[in-house]
Amino acid sequence: MFLVLMFVLTLISASVLMAGVKLMRARTRIPVYPLGLALAVVGGVATVAFLVIFIVYAIG
Repeated sequence: MFLVLMFVLTLISASVLMAGVKLMRARTRIPVYPLGLALAVVGGVATVAFLVIFIVYAIG
């Protein structure tokens, strides 16, 4: 059950990362690049963290 939770959290954080990248590339009148950068950084760090936890727990 724990592995399923880590997998789902990894998918959610990867989607946050992709949303941040899409916001960074968006061409709008209001500057959304800083918001996209923040989402991308948080999503990237969370994705790596959850993925490492998932792999370590699956091996151990």
